[in-house]
Amino acid sequence: MHSSSSQVLAPQNLVTLGNLACGVAAILLCIVGIVEKDPSRFFAAAWWLVLAEFLDGVDGKIARMTGTASPLGAQLDSLADAVTFGVAPGILVFSMWHYFTVVTGQFALNLHPRLLMVAPIVYSACAVLRLARFNVDHEEDDLRKENVRFVGLPSPGAAGMPISMVLLFFGIGEIKFFDVSSDLVLRIQEIMLYTMPLMLVLMGVLMVSRVPFPHFFAWMTRSDRPVATLAKFIFMFGFMCLEPEACLFLFSCCYTLVPIITQFLPSRRIA
Repeated sequence: MHSSSSQVLAPQNLVTLGNLACGVAAILLCIVGIVEKDPSRFFAAAWWLVLAEFLDGVDGKIARMTGTASPLGAQLDSLADAVTFGVAPGILVFSMWHYFTVVTGQFALNLHPRLLMVAPIVYSACAVLRLARFNVDHEEDDLRKENVRFVGLPSPGAAGMPISMVLLFFGIGEIKFFDVSSDLVLRIQEIMLYTMPLMLVLMGVLMVSRVPFPHFFAWMTRSDRPVATLAKFIFMFGFMCLEPEACLFLFSCCYTLVPIITQFLPSRRIA
């Protein structure tokens, strides 16, 4: 009993529970945003999910650094990811669409109404399947070793696209690098809102695909050239300080698209 309790209270498991708490908080904020007709709640929910992404990226590293990796922690991580990155993004997108097209009527968009229900369900189902497949495929792996590549888009990476789209939806009018007219802002917001449900379906397909994707935090931290690693962090930190919403959207696009594009390069086809 003491051993089980100590595993539950291990540092990385507390971080994983923090990841879960962020996901639940995001879902609750979406509900409050609809009830109180306050769109700023959706913006806050997206940032809670960004925090969850960070916590999900460091919990494994904490486990390996402290030598406390365990099967319990691995299962807890998958269950937390299922809620935070499998359910919450779909609810966020559905809430955004419902608020701006039905509650306020700010955008008159023509999209099949059933797609608005089907897209989050498909996304969530694919996320759970992706997590279950990962657990089965890596059941015998050494938990002390870090995965540097994934088969299929990992659920945090898939969630990053709709999350960053919501952030950019609210932050597009605040970009300072160039002047954006109010008409253009509304047009961009309309396009993003229209594509959010479609993006959920696409992310779901990529999660259950066999396309290899890198582990983002492993790519950022594993390097034989510490100067290059430091340069990555400085670049990301500087860009985040200048335009955080645009930065997160750009990184999400690159992380999703670059591995797909490399699959069609001649060198990859020959290999």
